Amino acid sequence: MYKIKQSMDAVNYGGYFHEGGPLTMEQIIDKAAEFGYDAVDIWPHKPLMYPGDWSKERRRELLAYAKKKGIKFAAVDACTNFMRSKHALVPDVEKELPYLKECCELAEDMECGTVRIMPAFIGYFWSEYSNQGYCQTALTTRSMEVSKQEDYYQEWIHVREGIREAAKMAESYPVVLALQGHPPVVNCVQDLFDMVEEVGMANVKIGLDLPLFDHQTEAFIYETVRRAGKDMAHSHTLGVGIKYGPSDSIYATEEVVPGDGIENWVPFFKACKEIGYEGYFAYEQCAPFFVKGHRKPDVADVDERQKKGFAFIKSLEEKI
Repeated sequence: MYKIKQSMDAVNYGGYFHEGGPLTMEQIIDKAAEFGYDAVDIWPHKPLMYPGDWSKERRRELLAYAKKKGIKFAAVDACTNFMRSKHALVPDVEKELPYLKECCELAEDMECGTVRIMPAFIGYFWSEYSNQGYCQTALTTRSMEVSKQEDYYQEWIHVREGIREAAKMAESYPVVLALQGHPPVVNCVQDLFDMVEEVGMANVKIGLDLPLFDHQTEAFIYETVRRAGKDMAHSHTLGVGIKYGPSDSIYATEEVVPGDGIENWVPFFKACKEIGYEGYFAYEQCAPFFVKGHRKPDVADVDERQKKGFAFIKSLEEKI
């Protein structure tokens, strides 16, 4: 049997994708404890726990509250973006670094050893030009630069150097940076491994999310998790559903509850057990959804998804 340490991602109750506004961090901790979760992932953005809004005293009070409820903090999930800016005088990465520094300090204050980072993040999965590329996803419209992959190459280099700078800054804190593989620059598992290897910093680890794997075959899952090995530092649980239209055409994907998607969970958790992964698996709701009747969800609907997802993942422990 393998203990799957489940964390509730605070972003789920941020009011982005449900009616009724955001909950407080105390309310989120209460729900995590009530539903059986071991931890909470901190969403370090407004309106939840943006570091600039939280004094040292307020952080201590929340930490004490969480401990009283038996809840730990699994990760600080920073949404960073180390892509190039669109103007020479707009230093985006220079703004990312001090923000990430604040996230590392927040993690230290909350006795949390992991800060999740994104290599490149535009909210949407793909660039609007992604299918106009030549041998690689495009990040701008078709041009001489795109035809030579220069657009992608320049982004890759810029992202890599930004992560390296972030890692040097984070060395002052007792945290690791868990890099989540996420488009539009790190587009597949191989890209994730390549980026971590090329950054070459001991405190940059791998955030390995099964829903983002290239394939869901047992062989690919085992190969990927084994390759991550001791560098695996964080993971998300959610489901991805494929939406089919006429003649089996795929027109969209949607975020569903773990167990309702395409993910092959049992071999994934077996592989995690094999490599000795003892970290958390955070259930994240990071996309909009409708409930029956084409109604926007409210907090009660989010609650039901959190409980259902937790119960499904928990039920797998006896199979591992």
